[in-house]
Amino acid sequence: MVMLEERPLQILVVEDDDDTSEVVCTLLEDAGYTPVPVDRGEVALDEIANLSPDLVLLDINLPDINGLEVLRTVRAHSFLPMIVLSGYGKDRDRVIALEAGADDYLGKPFSSEELIARVRALLRRVEWTPKPETKLKVRRLELDMPRRHVTINGKRLHLTPIEYGILVTLMRSAGKTVNHDELLRAVWGENYRGDYSVLRVNVSRLRQKLEENPRRPAYVVTVPGRGYWMPVGRP
Repeated sequence: MVMLEERPLQILVVEDDDDTSEVVCTLLEDAGYTPVPVDRGEVALDEIANLSPDLVLLDINLPDINGLEVLRTVRAHSFLPMIVLSGYGKDRDRVIALEAGADDYLGKPFSSEELIARVRALLRRVEWTPKPETKLKVRRLELDMPRRHVTINGKRLHLTPIEYGILVTLMRSAGKTVNHDELLRAVWGENYRGDYSVLRVNVSRLRQKLEENPRRPAYVVTVPGRGYWMPVGRP
């Protein structure tokens, strides 16, 4: 059983299709997690407030409120890890979900191995313990590792686990290009088989919080066709 601080990790499964919910819950139980199934968006919001799950698997097409509205409502006050499950599978739907605050997106149908790999990868990001260094600093950007505090010009940045992982990876490699695949492996895990849109949207969200002008980034700079780099001086 997967434990955190001596308790099983609880995963809220928000899915109105009974067959899909049963399959997902069985897969999670077999992997050592404790699934909590609900079939309505409003119920999901109540469970998130009362249960404080460790991760949410969220279907978009719910009978009461749209899954994206659930996502946006949660993101207004919480960085709870959330993976969107959707039968639409279009690139634009994936981007919309990520822009709304999803940490990851998985189209239906999906394999059992892929689902569990995504769950484990995201939970590793939350539990991730950095290397022994205690602080990272690039110009006016500072990261306090033990407290997981990020500040720029003395102002605190509130980052999701994925945004934090991207930032740490780039800061550790400041002055060097980190290619797309290296960044995906570092942040989402060695077995992650996502696409670059997941990375692009999370980088965009990070820039909105970090950069004075996100359209002309000074800290997370795109290297066309390769990846991203963080200049140690002004680019």
